[in-house]
Amino acid sequence: MIKPVTFLYIITIVVLIAAVVWEYYMQQWLSYQPNQGANVMRVDLFVIWPLVITLVALSLFRIFRKNKN
Repeated sequence: MIKPVTFLYIITIVVLIAAVVWEYYMQQWLSYQPNQGANVMRVDLFVIWPLVITLVALSLFRIFRKNKN
């Protein structure tokens, strides 16, 4: 059985990799749009980056909290 802390780290790494891959493909897609996608509103950023920031913050909190005990 995976410990909750280990599961948090695994999820954080998977989400980070997925966010980077998603951003790469979005940049590729935007390059094919008129005016390099200047008129495209990226609503996906309101979901992806807060999730990434929250998971990284939780993981860092758990790492530093673990070292103090």
